[in-house]
Amino acid sequence: MSAWRKAGLTYNNYMAIAAQTVRSALKTEAQNTRVLARGKTEAKFVKYESGESATEAVALKK
Repeated sequence: MSAWRKAGLTYNNYMAIAAQTVRSALKTEAQNTRVLARGKTEAKFVKYESGESATEAVALKK
């Protein structure tokens, strides 16, 4: 069994932590806003009923 699985992480969580670690380890001149913005994600939730959206898109938050 892999270490991330033993730690109780999903593969997506493991990869997100690894990517954040790599971005934070970059030299300061390489840590520009474009590189740091890659770690930000947005997701929205829409409920569908009978093939039609029943609600407006709601942003998911941590």
